[in-house]
Amino acid sequence: MEDLSVSYIFGQAWDLTRKHLVPLLVATLLLLLITGGINFYAMIPPGGSFSSLGDISQPANQNPVGSLVSAVVSFIFSVGLLTGYLRICRDQGTMNFGCFNRPFSVYLKFFFVSLLVGIIVVVGLVFLIVPGFYLAVRLGFSSFRIIDDPETGVIEALKYSWNVTRGHVLELIGLGIVALFIYFLGYLCCCIGVLVAAPVVGIAATLVYLVLGSQEENLTE
Repeated sequence: MEDLSVSYIFGQAWDLTRKHLVPLLVATLLLLLITGGINFYAMIPPGGSFSSLGDISQPANQNPVGSLVSAVVSFIFSVGLLTGYLRICRDQGTMNFGCFNRPFSVYLKFFFVSLLVGIIVVVGLVFLIVPGFYLAVRLGFSSFRIIDDPETGVIEALKYSWNVTRGHVLELIGLGIVALFIYFLGYLCCCIGVLVAAPVVGIAATLVYLVLGSQEENLTE
């Protein structure tokens, strides 16, 4: 039975990750290599060279252009990864380059909904830490909605996430803690474990989104 228990969500996530291990590893590795390489080059000061990275007399300021390019690449990969996770969880295919072939409007709405959620959460954290975490949980599935239903507007996606997470905050916080622990274990394994931890957590989050949506549909019927 589909539910939000740790055993179901992460058990299913682990099984699906093993089933689609190679394409998931390739996608995660590409993301880490590309963004890591861009960030590395961005650390080289203007007119400098690789050797200047070890010069402690030089300020460790990152090139803003490199940071922007890294952010854009991460953003594009996020859309592709979420698309792939949804395909995998629904048994509609696997992770491939076709996952990035989404209309420009999807990328645009994904950007704006991510930006809005980020601003709202930061404001909540500034005033009081607890509201910030609460808002992050309640609005965290807005981006999933944009990817899953491209016709959904930004505000509609925010409302959808708010509605489906109602009454599940404590369960979601518990799942989030488990996800952080999995990432921690991945970093302990010489960081190589992150290649597995990242897709496990990503698929787990996608399963949570689908379970919440299913429960909401049952309540409205």
